[in-house]
Amino acid sequence: MRQDSIKGLEVILKANNEYLYSSSKEKTETCDKCNWIITRVFQGMSKRDKESSDKYYVNISSTELKKYIGTRDYKSILSLLIETSIIKSNDKYSSGKFSKSYCLTNFAFEKGIIDVEISSPVFKKRLLQIAEKDFAESTKDPLLKKIIDNTAKLIVVEQDSYYKDKLLVLTEEEMDNDIDPEDKLMERRRQYFRYKTFYEEFKFLNETTSSFELFKSKAYQTPTIAKSGRIYHTAASIPRHIRKSMRVAGGHYIWEVDMSAAQPTLLMLEWLKTSDSNKPEYRLCFNLILEGRIYQYIQENSEYFKALGYANLKKEVLQALYEPNTNSQRNQALNKLFPSFMRWINKLKLKDYRTASHIGQSLEAKIFVEVYRNLPDDIFALVIHDSILCLVDQALNIKQKLIEKTIEIFPLLKEISGLNNLFKTSLVSIEDNDLLKNKNLRLLAEYIKRKKSDS
Repeated sequence: MRQDSIKGLEVILKANNEYLYSSSKEKTETCDKCNWIITRVFQGMSKRDKESSDKYYVNISSTELKKYIGTRDYKSILSLLIETSIIKSNDKYSSGKFSKSYCLTNFAFEKGIIDVEISSPVFKKRLLQIAEKDFAESTKDPLLKKIIDNTAKLIVVEQDSYYKDKLLVLTEEEMDNDIDPEDKLMERRRQYFRYKTFYEEFKFLNETTSSFELFKSKAYQTPTIAKSGRIYHTAASIPRHIRKSMRVAGGHYIWEVDMSAAQPTLLMLEWLKTSDSNKPEYRLCFNLILEGRIYQYIQENSEYFKALGYANLKKEVLQALYEPNTNSQRNQALNKLFPSFMRWINKLKLKDYRTASHIGQSLEAKIFVEVYRNLPDDIFALVIHDSILCLVDQALNIKQKLIEKTIEIFPLLKEISGLNNLFKTSLVSIEDNDLLKNKNLRLLAEYIKRKKSDS
């Protein structure tokens, strides 16, 4: 079993007298327990919402700390990490609502996150016992078991340099914008080590399809079903570049079936249920849904959204739909394009701004999770929010099932002869030719670099 650690951790801890005068056995267990907290905080930071004001802090309850670190030790281990500037704590908490939270410091990221084996036999035994119990509990639900079993079939085929260079260098544009460069660098370091964790863990799992080995992995996230029905799990957290470098055991390409502009589409369909079909805005939205052109139309017809790249366009549109501020520039920009639809959205948010997002995610789950739940257990498939990953021979079948489920929920689509543009299939994995090309280009770059250093 492996954990995350900080490069030079033992040297850093020696600055603390309590650690310095411990026995060798105690030091080994202390390091392992420190690494458990470092791993838990780091993995939690990797999953935080980037737009959150407390995006770097991870809530960890005393119950969880006692379970893994021990009732007697957890406070002293936390103090040790705080005193040596490896983690920071936010001591705000609300009984029954949220616990104290922690984050890794810039100092920790500058030192570097490394992968280490657990050294203490006692601590390793404790973690294995907890893992076995939790694994048995998690796999009781057939839906969650299917997700865990299929995630264990994923393998990595690319080299780690595929993502490394994409993350650690800030562009001139990033340096010149309003974001604090130090804050941006911390975000990049966090992203890099997150990518590194997923890459290394799945590389380690390349030789096995054991679900329990996945469960023991530090990249593993216990599947949870939100109130909306959306499922959060390990594969849903895998970063984009890592997902592209993955295949299914045996070397099979991964394909994806997803809905075009899923959240805006589903909210528009829900709005259309109670709207006048004779109105121009109804016909506009209906046609954009069928053509799969919602984002394209927004970009082409709005000054506010025109200059944005696809990733930022999507992000801004979703924020406009789900943020509490109904007078923001992005909200008003959408309001100009779809006044009746946005009036409906903004009215939903009056009592609780989360209502709109809950409706969107609930509809998404009713389609994707339910179709996934009923797929045969003997095929590879993973549900990732508004998409399903699969092998090529299942892609068209899954697409048809998603279309049928969508029509079942929205009967207004029943008379439409084809909904092919509403869902699309695409290849996720890097193809063999591109894989070879990428590796050859990197070998050439490394050769040129060596020649320059030699001269």
